[in-house]
Amino acid sequence: MEPPDLLVEIGSINDQIREAGRDRLELIERFNQELRELIKDFEETPDTFRVYRDLAKRLERIARRVGKAHDDNLLDYTERFDKALAVLKKRRFETATKELDRIPVLGLLTKQRTLFDEYKKSYTELRARCESLESEIREKTAYYTSLQKIDVTSLDELASLKEKIASYNDNVGTFLEVYFKEAPLTDVLKISLDASYHPELKFPQPPSYENAERLLSFAVSEGLASLPLYRFIDYAKYSDSKLWHYVGDPTGFRQVLELNIVWLESLVDIKRREALKISLDEPDMSLAVKIPRIIAFLSKLSATINLLTSLREIQKLVTSGDYEKIRATTLVNRKHLEKVQQKAHIADLDALQDERASLVEELKGLQNPRAVELTLA
Repeated sequence: MEPPDLLVEIGSINDQIREAGRDRLELIERFNQELRELIKDFEETPDTFRVYRDLAKRLERIARRVGKAHDDNLLDYTERFDKALAVLKKRRFETATKELDRIPVLGLLTKQRTLFDEYKKSYTELRARCESLESEIREKTAYYTSLQKIDVTSLDELASLKEKIASYNDNVGTFLEVYFKEAPLTDVLKISLDASYHPELKFPQPPSYENAERLLSFAVSEGLASLPLYRFIDYAKYSDSKLWHYVGDPTGFRQVLELNIVWLESLVDIKRREALKISLDEPDMSLAVKIPRIIAFLSKLSATINLLTSLREIQKLVTSGDYEKIRATTLVNRKHLEKVQQKAHIADLDALQDERASLVEELKGLQNPRAVELTLA
């Protein structure tokens, strides 16, 4: 039901309540509720003498109160209550309920409150929608204005840049994976320790530099320097009797491995890590510092020319001054941009303005819920 219709209904209910009198209606509702609860208890309670006696006493008390209210001229429809009480004494529950249902004013107070709550909710929703439209109009106006400064070609440049970064990240991950799989253990540990001192390279960090250094010393002292990293970790699965054939100090091996195992496993899984990778989320100032350090690091590892070339192409774009302009288009919807260029966005804004104007007019014709509440009978 629409708010204007709800106001009409509330007015009609108010008239009926005023005519009947709120106090008299509240008394009718109270007796009605007590009798219906008694009928329910009669129907649901096991039929024993003690229970029957207790329910009969409640019935008599209600009957006396109904009689007194009638004598004091406070209660309407007493004939219906008397008939309901009379048949209830004979345990004719369905008939008693029907007598109560014949009271025409039952539910007026509940209906009044329900209608008012519905009106209040509708009014609040209308006002909230009106306010949200104001905010939406401001935001879309600002958004469309910003799009007028962007060239469609920036989106193509953005797509190309995303592709280049994704390709580089995948290739550098593959390079590190192969390198760490083939390089001697001590080389992997030294390189990883060195890289971990430079957070911008995003290498896995050892839980403790002291423990990592102990691991490196242990590998050298035990003659494990040339062992591949994955094989060194596999030794942990060997029994002590088998481990004696490969490690002179199995106990020391297990201790130093336990202290570094999480770090070592992250190095084995280096391709899935963020090591030496870059992102469009990073501003040009950050990448301008980070990329040369990545290039220097990859050069030490004798990375392929193709890998270094792809990174230098991204570096060139970052330092050209166009990177931030292209990066800004990550928040741009191509369809929206084309709509602005075709001036089609104006119709969108006009539609929002029309909807808001319509709601404002509708609100002007409605009463504030607080004012409506004060009129309730």
